[in-house]
Amino acid sequence: MTSPATTTDPTATNRLTYDDDLFLRTRRVLGVAVVNQTIWRLPAPLDAAAVRALHRGLANGPLQRVVRPGRLPGARARWSASAVSLDPVVESTPVPDDAVLGWADRQAQANLDPENGPTWALAAAPTASGGSVLSYVTSHVVADGGMHIGALQAAVAEATRAAGEAAVRRLPKEGERIRTGLVADLRDATGQARAAVGGLRKAARQGPVPPLMAQQSADRPRPEPRSDDAQPAHPPIVVVDTDASTWHRAAHAGGGTANSLLIAVCTEILLAAGAATAGMPVRVSVPVSLRRKNDLRSNATSGVSIAVDTTVTPAPERAGVVTDIGQIRASAAAEFRALTTGTRVDTLGPLKPLMQMVPDAVAKLAARDATAPLCLASNLGRLPATFAAPLGTSASSVLMRGVTQGLTRGRLRQMRGGLDSWWSEHDGVATLVVLGLDVDRLGEPGQVRAAIETVYARHGLPVRFW
Repeated sequence: MTSPATTTDPTATNRLTYDDDLFLRTRRVLGVAVVNQTIWRLPAPLDAAAVRALHRGLANGPLQRVVRPGRLPGARARWSASAVSLDPVVESTPVPDDAVLGWADRQAQANLDPENGPTWALAAAPTASGGSVLSYVTSHVVADGGMHIGALQAAVAEATRAAGEAAVRRLPKEGERIRTGLVADLRDATGQARAAVGGLRKAARQGPVPPLMAQQSADRPRPEPRSDDAQPAHPPIVVVDTDASTWHRAAHAGGGTANSLLIAVCTEILLAAGAATAGMPVRVSVPVSLRRKNDLRSNATSGVSIAVDTTVTPAPERAGVVTDIGQIRASAAAEFRALTTGTRVDTLGPLKPLMQMVPDAVAKLAARDATAPLCLASNLGRLPATFAAPLGTSASSVLMRGVTQGLTRGRLRQMRGGLDSWWSEHDGVATLVVLGLDVDRLGEPGQVRAAIETVYARHGLPVRFW
């Protein structure tokens, strides 16, 4: 089900890629699982039969798979079809309209297991106003944002029997065009060893990459241990809807695009909260999908980093404002071109085969000082119509986000992050989801909400909070 970055043939290999393995190790070694979640607020009453039909479609799709370890040292783990799944949860008690986020948080804690199953979950409930809410959660080991959306679209197509809509097929069963025996493992282990040696040589020839001179999480001092380090962490999440047309007008007025405005807005939220210093560039991480047509990789996402200028202007009313959205647009375009054309020097890339071969103990040691991005701005774009209407009625609002399960307060402080964000658009509504990761400055919902209100007001964007 996973294919290498250079091909879109889903049967070319059934081995986990580096990114698949990274999310698997995060769960297995650190006890921290990353899942993707979508929440739909639907204006129609709950349709339990439609939920069950969607569930059947997902059960016949590419999410219905688990990881099987290689039989020989150095051989990558492989994907195998799974019969394990959770039954759909269809609640009868209405959810108060101002408590949808709490309901979403509970659904996001679904116990997903990419090594044994299940790997996804579906739940629905009526709302007090007469509508309904739907939750869809997938393990990030099995699906990044692109596969998360694609698998749901395929399930909708199967549930509605949409003519002419291509469905994503499920994983081939063991032995079906996929070789999984000892000989295959030996070949894979040998290939990985050669790739690791070649990668080390390439990395040595490349030399170090000049650092991006901008504020980032790693600049902050490592926190001292505290008595509550082992307690569960609950970083605040704030969801805000606005008019998509107003968002695009604000972006164009600044010489940018919807994406460059997103980057500017997220940077300004950090500045408004005091989580970044005006006058110094801010390093913003921007995920980039490399998924192609008929690409069945579970994870096909890379990313770029952009230094956003936050030069202080003489006018007090402009303090904390990113004044040049056009600069963001140009910088992002240059980074995207370098990524897609292969001209960007990537010191990590050549080392990935080696990193995928190291034992868990080494991986745990390497991850000890890992930090989160100071600013993550993920643009999910305009949602496909079938994704925005999974049960046949278009959603009034759609929340898409990543959730880290098993996070402790100590681990959260160690990550030294600022904020993560996800932006999407459908039916004239632009939705921004902001997760506060700075315990002191964005550690409470009120702090995140106040910063969003300040920034949106500057750009003339109306706010409708969930």
